[in-house]
Amino acid sequence: MKEIGEYLRDERRKNGVSISEASEDLEINASLLEAIEDGNSKAFKDIFELKDMIRSYSKYLGLDVNSI
Repeated sequence: MKEIGEYLRDERRKNGVSISEASEDLEINASLLEAIEDGNSKAFKDIFELKDMIRSYSKYLGLDVNSI
């Protein structure tokens, strides 16, 4: 999880997108996006919610969702 989060953080920064901008665009709380980037899976209700948000975030960043 930590590696995925770091990868997403790096890609977000490469795209020049702030956490608050991504949060607003995705309609996902910024603290949850930070939790994903920090590899903190305990911030989510369940694994399904986490997977769904990772997919949405990956797609938003223009990444191949299936490879994540």
